[in-house]
Formats: sequence, C-alpha cells, structure tokens
Amino acid sequence: MIVLQSADQFLGGPGGTSSSIIISFAAVIAGVALLILIAAFINRRNRPQTAEDADRFSSAAFRRAARSYGLSQAHTDMLENLVRACKVKQPNLIFTSAGLLDDTLKKGLYSLQSTRGITEEEREKRRAVLFQIKQIIEGNARRGASLRSTMLLKPGQILTITPESGSPFASRLVSNMKDFLTVSTPKGAAGVDTRWMRGTALSVYLWRDNDAGYSFQSKVLGYDSVRGVSCVLIQHSRTLRREQRRRNRRREIMRACYYYPIRITEVAEGRTVQKKASVEKSMRALGTVMDLSAGGCAIETMSPFDRGKLIMLEFDIDKKAPVRAFGKVMSVRRQKGRGGSMHVMFTKVTHQHLNRISEFVYDFSRPATVAQARQQMQRSVPNQR
Repeated sequence: MIVLQSADQFLGGPGGTSSSIIISFAAVIAGVALLILIAAFINRRNRPQTAEDADRFSSAAFRRAARSYGLSQAHTDMLENLVRACKVKQPNLIFTSAGLLDDTLKKGLYSLQSTRGITEEEREKRRAVLFQIKQIIEGNARRGASLRSTMLLKPGQILTITPESGSPFASRLVSNMKDFLTVSTPKGAAGVDTRWMRGTALSVYLWRDNDAGYSFQSKVLGYDSVRGVSCVLIQHSRTLRREQRRRNRRREIMRACYYYPIRITEVAEGRTVQKKASVEKSMRALGTVMDLSAGGCAIETMSPFDRGKLIMLEFDIDKKAPVRAFGKVMSVRRQKGRGGSMHVMFTKVTHQHLNRISEFVYDFSRPATVAQARQQMQRSVPNQR
C-alpha cells in the first residue's frame, strides 16, 4: 500500500501535484546533462593533441613563453601582433626556431619600410624594437651553452698564444686530433717560424663565435707539417676559463674606418662644473673594422689607443652615408711592429645607425635581386611541421 501510494503521488495521483512532476523530471535531465558534460571534458583532456589543436593560437601561453625568454611588454606586444599578421601556424615555435623568427621579423621590417603615415623617427624606433627582439631571444637561447673542453674546438678557430715570459702571437687551429691540437706555427717579425722548446708552457686565448672569450693553459708537445702548413702540436685542456660573454652576435666586415679621440674638459658654469666632450678631429687615425655587432666592434690599427679611451668611429657598411658611433676602448691587444687591435664598446649610436648595423649583422637587408631573394628564403624559412 505504501509503494502504491508513493507511485500514485509521483504520477500525479491524489497525493501529488503537476509541479512536483515537472521539478522531478527537470532534476533528472539536469543530472544527465551534467554527467554528459563531465564525460566530454574528461575525454577531451585524455585524447591526443591534433595538428589543429597545435595550430590554435593561445595568447596567454605565447606571452608566458615570451617572458621566459626575457622579452618586455613592448617587445611581446609587437611580436604577438606580427605573428598574428603573418598568420604563423605554430606561434610558440618562433622562440626555438631561428629560421622562423628571422622570416617573421624580416616581414615586419619590410612592411615598415613601405608603411606610410609615420615619421622617419618613429619608423626607426619600431625597427629598433624588432632587432631587440632578435637579440634578446637569441641571447637567452644560448644560456648555459659554454665551452668545456678544447676537444670541441673547430678547425679555423683563431687563437692568441702567449708563451711563458714571451709576447703573444696570432695563430689558427689547423686540426683537432684526439691527443693534441695542431695550430699554425706563429711567424716572427721577419716571417720566420717561431719555435719554442718542447714542454714550454703556453697561455691560449680565443673568441668563440656568438658566445664568449675563453682562455686555457697548455704546453708544446712537438712540431709537424699538416697539409703543407708548419704546425706546433699543443696539449688539450678540459679546464677553460670563460673570460667574457658577448651579448650580441658579431659578423666579420673588414671595412676601413676613421677613429678620433674624444677629449673631456671641465667648464665652470656659475657654481657648478660641467664636463664637455669634444672630438679631436685633427688627431684622426686610420684602421680596419674587423668584426661588428650591435654592441661594439674590433678595430685593427697600427696605432691603437689605450684601454679606457673614448673615441668617435666612422665606417661604411653599404656604400651609403658613413655610420657614426661613439664608444670606449675596452681592451687592447698589441703586436710588436704591427700595431694591434682594439675592442670597442659602443656608448652612443643613433637609432638609424644602430639599425643599419643590426641589419648587416643579422643579414636582414632586403634582397636586391630575385636570386638573392631565393637564397634568403632557403636560409630563413623553416619546416614548421
């Protein structure tokens, strides 16, 4: 009787109402719908990611990746807008694929060149931001990559060798053997091979491309001739000291340059003393810019300035107006009878000239011919899949 009464109430009998029936059915339907949604969510999370999912752009994930690579808010905003404009299929790949990054930044630079309605100053500022994005991502991608053994040196590496109680010599790695390094025998002032006693202690210094300067201790093991080149055999080392890290990529340029010393004078203005800089143009010197980066350059000259000297530098890149930069001599490597080389850190460069330097260093200049365009596309466009 109790069961029949309960059923009668549920079905709208004497003890039930139509409203209770509606509420009961609604509760059942809502419960079933909730179970379906939970099952669909679990199934979506567990199923493998498809190519379509990978291509879907996530602004939040992109910005997190940008922050992890050291990009500021302004850099991230510009890069995200550029990625959307270029319809990059896998946006996050731009942080690990140098080719995809270069291709995307080039499109942005070329677009800026043809953009109307903005001042030239604003155009150069935007170009500068694009080059900064390249420098920051490339610099942070190299974190932790350091040279730990001379076994990893590649033939052709330029070395500076200094024997104990002697002067430094420029040399080159000819071959890297299992038991020793084969380097070209340094030449003396008269072009004669310089030979040291077997066992002579050596201090060796090198610049690793786009990384840092390294030094290590070695010794003379013997002499030999490799491919017709007189060579000295020196000992390997597993202990290399990292002298200085290069923050920016450098590129060989070999261009003549003029550089001038800068004189700092103190001028009294009322109760205060102001320092003023003046370029001593009458003391112009001639040199050769050996390599170049957005942060500085190396100059080979017969009359290098001392470390710490302020200079103004003028040189040509692309047969246009000379590039002008102000800098400070950070180090000097002198060679007896041959002058030496100065490593200069830029202290002041206009946006326009700095962009021209970066354009050359990263090879981002617009191709002048169809053949050059094909070569750039082959170098820069990556396989995104």
